[in-house]
Amino acid sequence: MIQIREAQPEDAGIILECIKGLAVHVDQVEMVTATVQDIRNTIFAPDTHVTVFVAENEDKKVCGFTLVFKSFSTFKGVTNYHIEDLFVFPEYRKLGIGAMLMKHLKTYAKSKGAKVIDWYVNNRNHSAMDFYDRIGAKKLDYKSIYYFDV
Repeated sequence: MIQIREAQPEDAGIILECIKGLAVHVDQVEMVTATVQDIRNTIFAPDTHVTVFVAENEDKKVCGFTLVFKSFSTFKGVTNYHIEDLFVFPEYRKLGIGAMLMKHLKTYAKSKGAKVIDWYVNNRNHSAMDFYDRIGAKKLDYKSIYYFDV
């Protein structure tokens, strides 16, 4: 049985392992520079804007995670949530854990008054795009992502 719970500071190491696992999955390992201490200092800081949920099996082994933060819709005038990452370790895929994490996020965001949860998908991550299509997520085709390195 899978349980979804909010991550705690002692989960920093497994959160980093999830991040690295996602980087391997999308062939971007070289982009990961975070350390366990970085995770502790940012995700679990008193003023954090980030929430992490982990999926645990009956043996208390973390099978996957998702990381969200608040965003804002000027058109709707409400706070929403943005998923930065969602990852399930390969050995736990096809068990419905990703769908459970998404369902949990929807319940969480709704309880906080959000109207929308959005996320980006790496164009290399075809399995993720297929998954999001299967669970009924809508795709925006009218936006492009731009950014600055600072």
